[in-house]
Amino acid sequence: MKKTSPPAIIKDDHPSFQKLLFKFLPYWPVFLVFFIISSTCLYFYLKYTTPLYETTASILIKDEKKGQEDSKMEEVLNVFGTKKIVENELEILRSNSIVREVVLIMKLYAPIYEEKGWRGLATTSAYLTSPIIVEISNPDSLTDSKEIYFEVINGGSTVLIEGKEYPLNQWLETPWGSLRFTKNPKYSPIRKKGDQKGSLFFMLVNVNKVTEEIIDNVVATPASKQSSVIGLKIKDAIPKRGETILNEIVNAYNNASIERKNDVAMKTLQFIQNRLKHVSTELDSVEGGIQSFKNRSGIVDISEQSKIYLQSIEEDDRQVNNLNMQLSALDQVEKYVTSKNSQGNIVPSTFNITDPTLGVLLNNLSNSVSQYEKLKRTTAENNPILQSLEEEITKTKPSILENIANQRKSIEAGKANLQQTSGRYTSMLQTIPQKERELVEVSRQQNIKHDIYSFLLQKKEETSYSISAALPDCYMVSNPNSTVLPVSPKITFLAFLTVVISFALGFLFISLKDMFNTKILYRSDIEKLTSFPIIGEIIYEKLKSKIVSENGERSFIGEQFRLIRTALKHQGTPQGNIKRILITSCIKGDGKSFISTNLAMSLARGGKKVALFEMDLHQPKLIEVFDVPRGDGITDYLLGNVSEDEIIYPTSKHANVFLIPAGNLVEDPSELLDNGKLEVLFNYIDKKFDILVIDTAPLKVLTDGLVIAPLCNLVLNVIRHNHTPKSHIEIFDKDMASYNIDNVAIVFNGIKNRGLGKFSYGFGHGYGYDIRSSYEEYSKKAKKIS
Repeated sequence: MKKTSPPAIIKDDHPSFQKLLFKFLPYWPVFLVFFIISSTCLYFYLKYTTPLYETTASILIKDEKKGQEDSKMEEVLNVFGTKKIVENELEILRSNSIVREVVLIMKLYAPIYEEKGWRGLATTSAYLTSPIIVEISNPDSLTDSKEIYFEVINGGSTVLIEGKEYPLNQWLETPWGSLRFTKNPKYSPIRKKGDQKGSLFFMLVNVNKVTEEIIDNVVATPASKQSSVIGLKIKDAIPKRGETILNEIVNAYNNASIERKNDVAMKTLQFIQNRLKHVSTELDSVEGGIQSFKNRSGIVDISEQSKIYLQSIEEDDRQVNNLNMQLSALDQVEKYVTSKNSQGNIVPSTFNITDPTLGVLLNNLSNSVSQYEKLKRTTAENNPILQSLEEEITKTKPSILENIANQRKSIEAGKANLQQTSGRYTSMLQTIPQKERELVEVSRQQNIKHDIYSFLLQKKEETSYSISAALPDCYMVSNPNSTVLPVSPKITFLAFLTVVISFALGFLFISLKDMFNTKILYRSDIEKLTSFPIIGEIIYEKLKSKIVSENGERSFIGEQFRLIRTALKHQGTPQGNIKRILITSCIKGDGKSFISTNLAMSLARGGKKVALFEMDLHQPKLIEVFDVPRGDGITDYLLGNVSEDEIIYPTSKHANVFLIPAGNLVEDPSELLDNGKLEVLFNYIDKKFDILVIDTAPLKVLTDGLVIAPLCNLVLNVIRHNHTPKSHIEIFDKDMASYNIDNVAIVFNGIKNRGLGKFSYGFGHGYGYDIRSSYEEYSKKAKKIS
């Protein structure tokens, strides 16, 4: 069968957006269903999810690196205060010891909840709505408990738990430990409109667990690199509770700082008092010696020269004694630094050491040791902060020891110089009479002891002032303030996410549906699987008769068959002389008999005399469509029982349509096709008719079509929407190549509306309008014109 030049296949040049619109828009109810499901899930999520509010506050830290210094009065009262570094204080504010103290103060280890909603599905915190709070005598022994339901009865004076009454404000032994129920100072009996009272219950939670939860929820950040202001932030379901937590964290931080300062001050005061007792005893002894010497010697006054020498020697001795005290203090500091257990001791007093560098180093060491000891009690040894503090302590000690060594050399040199000067004055005093010299010696000791005693008294008073006026290390810049609207869940974002998820699920559902569908759905599917042109597309429509437009009225399907009739002119030779058209399909049910019947009728209405062959010799159906009585037909002719003219039957459907039926069925009709008489029959019919339309059996079932195809000018393969498997199209394409049959065209049959809308008929091109509606509008306009 020689092939003529087929028409070029029309390429799909529509934009990708139109393709997507065509593919997914017909399934808009699917998107609507997913949107309704997602919206319902969002509604219940928002209904039963506790909203969180954000509470913020800011505090000012004294940072020696960033210009925050004490006033002169504060410096006098805050003798044992230490400067802070903001980066360190960020971690201390969120440390386990600070937050744990807050948990204990606020009794957060015994949260109270209220059940609301259907079957108590909605559980909210009763921090403000519970008339009582729960306290346990030994919080460290707490283990997690289940819900413990209770009621407050007798006007709020008794708590009822599991049928047993417990009075308020008393430590009581319960199955959950030693508990005390007290009135909630934050209880508010006023409820919002429509807010019903629900069942109350409390739970006992391990203190460390609650502490870790709050640490994870509290955020501490510096306001800027140049600022010593720290911003605190926490999210909580109850804004008032969040504000209280931040306030208590700041209070606990300041209390811990004041407690550390007072510890150092008390140790210093104890040291000064011990020294005062010793110096007082020495002073009393010296003064008693002077009185005894004067009484024994009868001396009332000394010479003016003696006074000058005495004053000089006393001044030298005073300085030497001061240097000795400094050396003693340095020895104590050195002993503290080199001691293996120095981290557990208080830093010795350095009030008589004049070197400010040593004081700063000792303050830094004291601060680091204090922080290390606090964290060590509640933190693992491998904690990065703990290791950092230990490394800082290790690095600070060598600097202190080096400073002590330098100061000792300087003091020893000064002491040697003073002793040399004092020796010179002593030699001069030897010229003074013996009694006067003895009096000078005794008086010198008195003055020295008196100066030391006065100095110690002064330091004792300063230390006492610092204990009674210990100042906090941070100040509240901005009091805790909570947001008016919840920050979580974010309704706007979740609503947007719901829409996105709805569309995503819809796209996924439709894409997977198409991906796993093995049937032909779109014209583009056919074009991907075969190079044969598609010359016609027939929509699916329920018809009363197998023949379209049987009564002559115009119809959309009738127009589609006219398009096929027109396309046939371009499928034959250059002269357009197609005589024999073989109509087949891949499998049963593709609609080849329907196409054969209506194509023959369309050709007949176009003025052609058509012979319609019922070549499906196994399951003939055309005689029922044309109401032709069963009689002799093709099988009888091939057996040689009848002539050509005896099997040509006119039809009542159209004067130009003649049916050549299958005839009487035989056991193996396929064998008759190879006896050579079929070609004789076709040649005979060619002379009497313009076109032969041959309806044959499906190629996948029988090989009849492959036997008949070489005798025809054109093979029309009928493919049905959502019925013909894609794999059969590939097989058909290979079969045509194997049998060297190349003049083939395709009719896409039974195209149904996709989805639940009237947007397209599944042609695969995305025309963007309803074909049927366009045709109906055209028909109305034509009727008006006529």
